[in-house]
Amino acid sequence: MSKITSVVPQKKNPQRFNIFLDGEFAFGADEDLVVNRRLVVGKIIPSEDLEKILFEAEVGKLMERMYRWFNLRQHSEKEVREYFRIRNRDISQIVVDALIDVLKKKSLINDLEFAKAWVEARRKSKQKGNKVLKFELYQKGIVKEIIDEILEDESSQEGLAKLALEKKMRAWKNLIPLELKKKAYDFLMRKGFEYEVVKIVVEKLAGKG
Repeated sequence: MSKITSVVPQKKNPQRFNIFLDGEFAFGADEDLVVNRRLVVGKIIPSEDLEKILFEAEVGKLMERMYRWFNLRQHSEKEVREYFRIRNRDISQIVVDALIDVLKKKSLINDLEFAKAWVEARRKSKQKGNKVLKFELYQKGIVKEIIDEILEDESSQEGLAKLALEKKMRAWKNLIPLELKKKAYDFLMRKGFEYEVVKIVVEKLAGKG
């Protein structure tokens, strides 16, 4: 058994604490761990509990890194797993699984909300069609049910394709009609729009030439 002899806020991050056992530094802990485990001076920690606390402390330390990462943008569960598989191979799968559970409980990982935000951003900045968006979401590990739910509304596709094509039409204004239509078809298909949507938009903007 070990006794907590000191709990000191860290200088660089007051929301984390240095825990001392029997007069020696033992581990760092975040606020959640300190509160949930009641890590206060004088508490006796049995050996079997100490192992669990050390495991939770490791997860808590990784959470600090995740907060900074998620502050840049949302991430899918697959992205988090890939992050540790590629960049941090020394972290065990058990710790990663526990970390993901915490991220889900704190609503930082939510693949449905991630997919909504991803589609909105890609449509706004790149005018991407549903075919490309489906592929991108699949690459991010989003399941088919969520992808279908997010992209089931086709009503916005025609307007989005029209917006994307209008920007390019200015640069193609001197082309003959046949060449203009070919370029328009190729451009919108590469953007990931369905053929029927492309056909409607091209005929409206590029005429019957």
